[in-house]
Amino acid sequence: MTDKLDPQGGYRAICFDLDGTLLPMDIDEFMSAYFKRIAGFMAAHGAEPHAFMAALKAGTQEMAKHADGRTNEQAFWDTFFPVYEETTGIALTEEARADMRALSREFYETDFPHIGDGFEADPASARAVDALVEKDYPLVLATMPMFPRRAVEHRLAWAGVDPAKFARITCYENATSVKPRQTYFSEVLAAIGVPGSEVLMVGNNTMEDMAVLDLGVEGYLVTDWLLDPVSFDLSTIKHGSLEEFAAWAEALPACAHPAQGIRTDVISQEESLRVLEDNAVVPIDLEEAARKAALVADAVTGEHAPGDAASLRAE
Repeated sequence: MTDKLDPQGGYRAICFDLDGTLLPMDIDEFMSAYFKRIAGFMAAHGAEPHAFMAALKAGTQEMAKHADGRTNEQAFWDTFFPVYEETTGIALTEEARADMRALSREFYETDFPHIGDGFEADPASARAVDALVEKDYPLVLATMPMFPRRAVEHRLAWAGVDPAKFARITCYENATSVKPRQTYFSEVLAAIGVPGSEVLMVGNNTMEDMAVLDLGVEGYLVTDWLLDPVSFDLSTIKHGSLEEFAAWAEALPACAHPAQGIRTDVISQEESLRVLEDNAVVPIDLEEAARKAALVADAVTGEHAPGDAASLRAE
C-alpha cells in the first residue's frame, strides 16, 4: 500500500468506477458472457443472429466515436438499425424498430441479470460505499456509459451495492461521451456542480479512469484488478486494494461541504466543454482522447478471453 493513504478532507463528492473497482469481475469474462447471452436471447425472439451482432458492435463503436451531443443511447440506435438492415437486406418498419428496442429492454430486465449468477461480491465494496454515505459524501457512479441504466443497476447488485446510494449513475441514456475522453468527466463534473479539485475518482484503469486527473480531480487506484495500459507511475497517486480503500474511507472525516443538487439529466455539449475549459490543468488533446476511446471500443467489441483487457495499450 502506498504511503499516500493518509485520510484527507476537502472532497465534496466522490466518484466510483464499477467494473474492476466496486465489481471485482474479469471484464473479459463478463463481455464474453454478455455477448453470448444477448445474441442467444435476440435470436430466440426472431432477430437474425449475424446481423444483430454486427449491428450491436457497430453501435457500441459509435458510442465511443461520436462527439456531436447525442446521448450514447441515440448514437447506438442511430447506427444499429442501418447496419442491421444493410446486413439482412431488409428495411425495418418503425414498428419493427420499436419491437427490437422493446426486446432489448426485456433482455436487460430478465436475462442479463443471470450473468451474475453465482458471483461472490467483495464485502469491502458495500463497506466503503456505506462508510462514505454515512459521512455525507455525495457519490456518483462514473462507470463506462455503454449500457442502459437497468444493466448498471444489476451489476451494482452483483457487487452488493445499493444503486440508491448514488446521486448520479452514468449510463447510455444520460451520457454523450465515454471514457477515456475528458469530455466524459467534464459531463460528470458539470452534473456535480463543483470544481474538479474538490472531487475524488476511484477506479482501477489508469487510462480510462485516470484521464480525470487532467481536470484537476484527485484519483485513487484500486489495485485488485488493476489495468494499466499507459504504464502509470503508481507512486504519484493514492492506491491500494479494495479492502485498503474501505479502511481509508472509514477513516475519512465527515464531508464538510457536500455538493448539492447533483443532476441526473443529460449535460449539454456546450456546458460540458465549458466545464472542460474551466477545469483543465493540462492542455487537452480531444483528438488523442477520441483515438483512445476508439481503441477501448475496438477491445470491447472484439473476441474476449480472460485477462485480455490487461494487454490493451494506448500507444
